[in-house]
Amino acid sequence: MKWLRFVIVLTGMVFMAFLLHLLVYRMQFSIENASNVLFVVGIIMFLPSVIAITSAYRVFHSMRYVFRVIISPSFKQEYPTFKDFQTEKTKEIQSTIFTEFMVASLILIIAAFILARLWY
Repeated sequence: MKWLRFVIVLTGMVFMAFLLHLLVYRMQFSIENASNVLFVVGIIMFLPSVIAITSAYRVFHSMRYVFRVIISPSFKQEYPTFKDFQTEKTKEIQSTIFTEFMVASLILIIAAFILARLWY
């Protein structure tokens, strides 16, 4: 994990939370409102990063192959079997940017829960 990139990602997420706060709540700053926007930004960034880290998107490769074969007959000539398609499309993610997004979003979610606990 690169710390400078992590700080930039975290700062960007906090800035997005601030913009969301201005958009939804205008200038009504409260602990409840801050908790809400931090949670929304945190969860929106957390879920795609978990999907990318775990490579869960590969589940949809089979459906994509079937639809492409049905729609385009020439696609079957390019990839005669699903195994051929799968070997080309299966690439492991080499970047740590998703780890940084996940950690930064977890920090926002934890901060949102702490602020919610303070408010209640």
